[in-house]
Amino acid sequence: MAEPEQQPHPEGHEAFHLPPPSIWPPVLAVGIAMLLTGLILNLLISIAGAVITVAAIALWVRDARREFAELPE
Repeated sequence: MAEPEQQPHPEGHEAFHLPPPSIWPPVLAVGIAMLLTGLILNLLISIAGAVITVAAIALWVRDARREFAELPE
């Protein structure tokens, strides 16, 4: 088997950027699940799911904007 070529890591803007772990995707999933379950069972569950969904989206976007602003040029 051939040895993989050793290449230096890319510098500056060529490096991959991975976002840090976030709680908001699972919270959004729970909110959507509650929203859809509430359509079948109860209006109050649906309203609570809608509130959780909107809040999770807003907080996730806020965190993403903050992270994007901290990236180097």
